[in-house]
Amino acid sequence: MIERPRTHTLEVAEDTANTYLGNLGLEWSQLTGKKVLDIGALDAAFENAARRRGVDVISVDKDVIEGEHAPPKDSNYVIANATKLPFGDEAFDYAIAHTSTMNYIEKEYDIDTEYGAYVEDALREASRVLKAGGQFRFTSTLLDAKDLREGDEAVPEKKSEAHDEWLTEREHRYLEPIAKRAGFKELQVVRYVGEQRVRAMEDYCMTHYFVAVK
Repeated sequence: MIERPRTHTLEVAEDTANTYLGNLGLEWSQLTGKKVLDIGALDAAFENAARRRGVDVISVDKDVIEGEHAPPKDSNYVIANATKLPFGDEAFDYAIAHTSTMNYIEKEYDIDTEYGAYVEDALREASRVLKAGGQFRFTSTLLDAKDLREGDEAVPEKKSEAHDEWLTEREHRYLEPIAKRAGFKELQVVRYVGEQRVRAMEDYCMTHYFVAVK
């Protein structure tokens, strides 16, 4: 565990937790009594909020974080890459990655030619550390129209409902076989609707999230 001063307030922790839960389609009741891995946890704010509710969370990020984003000194904070998690097989009930794992690429991979390989390796590690029936919930990826369009097809105008539908369907189609090769039984995609969609678009330009079920 890394010794760090407490750097975020309880209000920040609650706001972070509410964002995680809302954007990943979770309720605290689903996590009660479960072991959760937060990949790309930054300052471990979600863990802070979860701990006060008796939810067991381990926070992971790829670097030592200093300054304003340093995690609290009492965090269960581990430095590790998403593709090399230092945990045993079937150790967790849930893994979550909110605007983290799928939204960057580790330096060992070339972003122009190896993003798909990175995603598959990250999914394989998440699958390995999850128990049977466990879930990996993550937000959308770096894939865009140039990666997902087929041939010379026309892509709907950005920020339109048609574009949201097209991107969601194509990203799911791209990721589903990768997730199955990585050890998941199925990959579900969930589009944001109503106020949830408005908030996710305003804050993160996101239209959907994924649930990989082992």
